[in-house]
Amino acid sequence: MAVPSFDEFFLPLLQLLREHGSLRFADIKTMLAERMDLSEEDQRELLPSGKQRRYDNRVGWARTYLSKAALLRNVTRGTYELSEEGHRLLASSPQVVDVTVLQEFEPFRAWQSKSRSTSRSQEQVTPSMTPEHSGTPEESISAAYEELRQGLAAEIAETLQEVSWGRFEEIVIDVLLALGYGGSRAGAGHAFRKSGDGGVDGVINEDRLGLSKIYVQAKRKAPEYRVSRPDVQAFVGSLLGQKARQGVFITTSSFSREAEAYAEALSDLRVVLIDGEALATYMIDHDVGVSEQDRFVVKRIDRDYFEEA
Repeated sequence: MAVPSFDEFFLPLLQLLREHGSLRFADIKTMLAERMDLSEEDQRELLPSGKQRRYDNRVGWARTYLSKAALLRNVTRGTYELSEEGHRLLASSPQVVDVTVLQEFEPFRAWQSKSRSTSRSQEQVTPSMTPEHSGTPEESISAAYEELRQGLAAEIAETLQEVSWGRFEEIVIDVLLALGYGGSRAGAGHAFRKSGDGGVDGVINEDRLGLSKIYVQAKRKAPEYRVSRPDVQAFVGSLLGQKARQGVFITTSSFSREAEAYAEALSDLRVVLIDGEALATYMIDHDVGVSEQDRFVVKRIDRDYFEEA
């Protein structure tokens, strides 16, 4: 049989988690294939690019969508369980769970809204994740590209929660270097140290010549954690103690509105807040922890070529 569409995996995936409590994603894929009677041949079918299995791709997107709707959560790396919302949804005995159903959940609507805003800012239109799409082929490609970026960013943010402290420090350094800060990697590496309060911090060069310094603090926190205003105030105090006038506060979670407002209101100091989503986006844009999977070239006619000399 043909591999089901990605949204057809929503309900059976949720049901598996209700039955088993928590499952590794590798086991989810195996059990879903058995439940949906997919043969080995079905599971080996490749996408047109020839670089990924269609089944793996669709189950992966099902996981992403359900995560964005907060119906399941990541408990440890690669292991998932139902959230309270997920249990409540299944308690209502739904016959179908599709994108329309997911739109009933605020986290998913917020994700869609952000994707649409990003698309508009890049002269794009409604993303392909919506039930209906009436854009041109070029618009469809642009929207699909943005959706792929959103899914990749979510996967990176999730993976950052599970890396070791040492690896987290290395990733922070790699991102800062990719952004043009920190001077050399050796210098940036020696500047950092584990802070003992859930993160790493240090003072790095703003440029290779070391003409000015930037104080950096990075905290690996759970997605539901909000870095508060007192956290940012303590960071500012540390910044002043280092006689630095500018700093970067990085977290794998997010900042409270009060923390963001406090940072924006600073006059003599410049403090940049980078949350988990922004960190993942920087990693994508600067090829940190990601590699190219496919490349599509859209061509247009060169009418000058057809003109007679």
